[in-house]
Amino acid sequence: MRNIAFTIILISSILLSYFLFREILFKSESNPMTFELTAGLIGVIVTTLITFLLLNKQTNAELKKEENIMFLDLKAKIYTELMAQIQDILTKGQVKEIDRIEIKILNQKIAFIASEDVLEAFNEFSALFSQIARSADVTDEEEHLLFESLSKVSVAIREDLLHHKFDKIDKNRVRELVVSSNRNFE
Repeated sequence: MRNIAFTIILISSILLSYFLFREILFKSESNPMTFELTAGLIGVIVTTLITFLLLNKQTNAELKKEENIMFLDLKAKIYTELMAQIQDILTKGQVKEIDRIEIKILNQKIAFIASEDVLEAFNEFSALFSQIARSADVTDEEEHLLFESLSKVSVAIREDLLHHKFDKIDKNRVRELVVSSNRNFE
């Protein structure tokens, strides 16, 4: 709608400027004062159009920037929640069925905001967690492996929050990683 209105205003302004300019230039009995006024009017029209274009681009850039900030904030909140829930699960010393379900839910939460690298790292973590979850108690070695895998998730999250690679995300690969992470619990 905005583009249509802008196009109509632009075409109208160009046509009006053309007819005014043509009338003044090709009219033989034109007064020099009329020519000056017409040139000033055309200048005002052109200046207004340029200002309108620049303000429109600036507004779009500001909206995009605000959208990116909100998305980054959402990512940070979900990643923080992810780490808090993993912390709760790992500090228990035992893995119950509810913990496996929580990891599956976490996988779904991060699926709609995470980069491919985060999903890959979380997929590895969830596979290891699922394997360890089959035995009720977590040994020191298993805990070490979990934290090592969790470190990879943390690094991937850090990269995701600091370096946006939205245009490089392979949607099919992301989908495969999310599904694969869920299959780890089966």
